[in-house]
Amino acid sequence: MSSPQPPSVHYEFWASADDWRPGHVMLAANVDSIPSPPPRTVPVVGVDGLWAEHEWTLYPQPFLPEFPYLPWIRLPPRNPPHDILRCAVDKKMWRPHVSKTNIHLVQPAVLDDLRAKLEAAKAAVEMPFHEIITSPCLSSVQHPRKAYAQAFETVDRLECEFDAWRDFVEVFRNAQRSLIELFAFADWHVQWSLASFLLIPSATYSLDPRKRIQLSPRSLSKTEPMTLRPLLHSLPQWYYPPHVEDSLAGFETAARGYGDRLDSFSPTEGYKRRLGKVESQHHDEDGRRAKRAKVWQAAHPHSSNNLELRRSKVIDSAPVWFPKRQEIWDRAMFYVNPLNMAQAQSPRCFAFPPLHLFWVDGLPGLTTAEWRSILGHTYWKSMWPKPDPNDPSRTSSFDPTKFWIYSGPLCFTETTNTAITDRGADPTTVLACNCEVEMDTADDVDVRQTILYHLNLKHAVEEIREMDRLQFPLDQAKRWDYGGRMSAVDGMTDMWGPIRNGGVKSGFFEDKTAWRTWLRCLREVVMEWDGFDAWDWGSFTDIRTMGINRLSQTDFYKLSVHLLTFFIHTFITRLGYYPSFLLHPPILAGPCCSRHRKKFATGPFGPF
Repeated sequence: MSSPQPPSVHYEFWASADDWRPGHVMLAANVDSIPSPPPRTVPVVGVDGLWAEHEWTLYPQPFLPEFPYLPWIRLPPRNPPHDILRCAVDKKMWRPHVSKTNIHLVQPAVLDDLRAKLEAAKAAVEMPFHEIITSPCLSSVQHPRKAYAQAFETVDRLECEFDAWRDFVEVFRNAQRSLIELFAFADWHVQWSLASFLLIPSATYSLDPRKRIQLSPRSLSKTEPMTLRPLLHSLPQWYYPPHVEDSLAGFETAARGYGDRLDSFSPTEGYKRRLGKVESQHHDEDGRRAKRAKVWQAAHPHSSNNLELRRSKVIDSAPVWFPKRQEIWDRAMFYVNPLNMAQAQSPRCFAFPPLHLFWVDGLPGLTTAEWRSILGHTYWKSMWPKPDPNDPSRTSSFDPTKFWIYSGPLCFTETTNTAITDRGADPTTVLACNCEVEMDTADDVDVRQTILYHLNLKHAVEEIREMDRLQFPLDQAKRWDYGGRMSAVDGMTDMWGPIRNGGVKSGFFEDKTAWRTWLRCLREVVMEWDGFDAWDWGSFTDIRTMGINRLSQTDFYKLSVHLLTFFIHTFITRLGYYPSFLLHPPILAGPCCSRHRKKFATGPFGPF
């Protein structure tokens, strides 16, 4: 059997781990900041809240995977130069106040040293913080956010007055403690990919006996006595060393704010008054903030005070079978500011059933409640005669398959109403395949998508018609009847005429001819609206006469977004609602029964 080979990595020391893992050794590889071997005497863990040498007397080191940077806390050399982070706190560090009795201030030179350390720590951890937060492989590591916040708070607190020496000591030590942790985190970040502590079987490598060090087993460690006398707090509780069940294993974690502590918060009477004053100030500020928020909400549209914004949130959660929106529409919506939403008419009326109710052409618009009553049979039942025991003809119950037989003025025109009541006319239409509509026709997802797609087109046409009434109050009807306006609107709202073979090319610019026709129609629809010439068109010029066919696909996309953004912006600022979406075409060009799955171009709505 060949002898064990030396390790290929550089290692600085190794130690037997028999005390806590028999048959194994702990190898420190590629490490340049390992602490010196522990003293031969029994190690003592000081419960002073200052992370320094006492932590490194615990061999082998307790390791928490959430805080792998703690072993990188630097230890001072035997004869260190003055280090503001590791020096003891003494009364030379503060000075009496020049005009107040029993009040002291920190020495300016001391504060300057701490300020310099704070700025250095801030610069050192900026990149590590970003990398830890954004790297998936380091997601289990807790960055020292508490130490970062406490470092700033303690240094700021040192600029204030102190009336008790104990408070000065606690604040200063916490400043040291937080900065020591931040520098350890920065050192670990620099070396984490190179340095490692390895636990390996003893026979794996031939280890240099000169690099062996003696570890002090944790069982030999002891702690300084911790008083259980209630401590009166004149500072926030995290400033003070915690009471814990196991000071060897739990003290450091609890002192850093990540573990449980047993002591309760007991503020002094003076500190109670200070906390009460702060709480009162916060309460007053909360009241002022709430009042400002209320005033702001009253002046700006929000889902809580604007029905259209609330409705748009509901539509965003459309079911999976609902026709999908075109990506370019969502892109244009990204550039529309909802704060520009005008107050819409209340209630808003719809020429056709609103799409959100699913999840009769030429009639006055109906409210959502009226459409809901029609679609839910409530309205039709109200049109049926009430049962009359003296009249046998009025004893029949409501028939959902012929709900229209007693007419419905809200839904039908006067002519249709007369035809139904006088001649018994049937107002129902037929499918594109000329089959009758059955009660379960809409159970077919493809048919449902097709109907909703065409219903969305009808909404879009009526919305543009309403906008044109506002834009052209004198000649809107003439523009639509004789000026070619209807042709441009149809070309914009239903661009799928050239590919009504199932909508197989529904993605952006897949059918270049269809998309170019659509963009020309969109431009023609909006270029006479107010604000068109003053709109920010980016790098484009001469929008009215620009040659659509000469645009590259990138420029075509950009111009499409610009035009759609202007289109949507005009609706929310003039009419106070979002226009109907630009949807992907459905599988079927028109609804048909399961026996006639052919690609018809006829829509589901036709004359009665």
